[in-house]
Amino acid sequence: MDSLLKTFQRVGSAFRGLPASQKILYSGSVLILVASLGYLLYAANTREYAVLYSGLSQEELGLVVQKLKDQNIPYEIAGQSSISVPRDVLHETRLSLATDGIPSGGGSGFEIFDAQRLGSTDFVQKVNYQRALQGELARTINKMEAVEQSRVHLVMPEESLFKEDQKPPSASVVLKLRHGVRLSSSRVQGIVNLVSGAVPGLQEENITVLSTDGQVIFRKDSSSDSFLNDRQAKYKNMLEEEYRRKVQTMLEQLLGVNRVITRVSLDLDFNRFQETEELFDPDSAVVRSQQRSMESSRDRDLNPRGNPDRPVNLEGRLMEADPLEPEEQDQRGYNRQRETVNYEINRVSRQTVRAPGSVRNLSVAVMVDGPYEIKPDEDGKMKPFFVGRDADEMNTLEDLVRKAVGYDERRGDQITVSNVPFATDYGAMEGVTPENRWLKMLKDNQRILLNLLLIVLVFLFVVRPFMKKLQDLQVSDSTGREGVPALPGSEEGGTDLMDHREAQKVTLKQKAVALVNQDPKKASDVVRAWLREET
Repeated sequence: MDSLLKTFQRVGSAFRGLPASQKILYSGSVLILVASLGYLLYAANTREYAVLYSGLSQEELGLVVQKLKDQNIPYEIAGQSSISVPRDVLHETRLSLATDGIPSGGGSGFEIFDAQRLGSTDFVQKVNYQRALQGELARTINKMEAVEQSRVHLVMPEESLFKEDQKPPSASVVLKLRHGVRLSSSRVQGIVNLVSGAVPGLQEENITVLSTDGQVIFRKDSSSDSFLNDRQAKYKNMLEEEYRRKVQTMLEQLLGVNRVITRVSLDLDFNRFQETEELFDPDSAVVRSQQRSMESSRDRDLNPRGNPDRPVNLEGRLMEADPLEPEEQDQRGYNRQRETVNYEINRVSRQTVRAPGSVRNLSVAVMVDGPYEIKPDEDGKMKPFFVGRDADEMNTLEDLVRKAVGYDERRGDQITVSNVPFATDYGAMEGVTPENRWLKMLKDNQRILLNLLLIVLVFLFVVRPFMKKLQDLQVSDSTGREGVPALPGSEEGGTDLMDHREAQKVTLKQKAVALVNQDPKKASDVVRAWLREET
């Protein structure tokens, strides 16, 4: 205990002997160390909270809070839609709430049919099915990153016995987007396809999507047209860029970089065209089938007999018929012949379907720079002057461009290749001197050099003085051990000090001054001891 007390006294006396600047430095270091230790102790003994759910509505947040209170789980509410629980019970709490169906994430789903009641009418079942379908669609839409909350409203008319009296279903989707987020046209179309595919008989023209601020995001009669126009514009820009890249890269390999400027304009046909054609060749006939039938008869009963002018017996009996002549007997009967021939006419059926996006015509404009010739100007300075390319070379370049873009004269394509000087300040380029290599290296690595400089300054003005002061304190402590310093004139170690008096004269003087400044009381005791020894 006494040694520890002496150590503290020695440290205190050493601290009092320091300059004011070093006292502030040491005090600040000790305070920072103590504060760091205190923070570590606080963090080690504090429960860490993690986000349980975020983006909840007020109703769902109230349900979650009530469940946490019932289970005696501590919680923290951040903002108006987030709630946090201790990290060590995070997963267990989520599983417990999920078992109770909290949060629902968009209303009741098909779990509404889990609790069936006896006596439910057909109307109640239909309403429950509609509610469940709306809730499931809202839950699916809420999974999208850009959507914070959504509601789906379905109108499902009653089925009719007659098809012409059947009314189609319709749907409305209300989206609450996250702050600063906008839905792209492709994602809006994805939501429309999701709703139309989930409801039987629902068409896109009967779906409306709008945001909570009242803006219509999708509607078939207007917004769908703009959606298609956006896709058409993107496809047109992509195709034009592809044509431009073909020409640009080809000519840059030939003429050099920054020597060619290419622009392409396309006229695309986005109409879907379907054509069905049937061709008949009347000169080409082939017998497909032939049918022939012959019929003859020699029956006498088929011909009338007797004289029609002979009077009739009143008793109902005919007079005896006159006998027929032999020529008449030979001429009785008939012959009949029928023939049917079916011919197959040569026919060609052709169906042509042209997909939208075909090129009606294209226009390509190419500007080529150079060449230049170095000549003296009016002042005698050498400057580049535009010379231009000959006609054969320009024709060759134009022919290359035609081949690259697939030029078709029947479509009315236009290709223009011009040789013009580009707007370049060559005079300014002549006045620019090359940058010094060492200066460029200094600029590129200025951050690294600045960090090295700061490290050197900290070492020279902070670390080095601090180490030197510690060494001085250690030397002073060793010379002043047991209260008797090894100074000249003392009996202990006097012989060794006398041998090195001249070599350590300045060092001993500094040690003596440091001892007096550090502990004046001890120095006075030493002087008194010397006086007593001399007497």
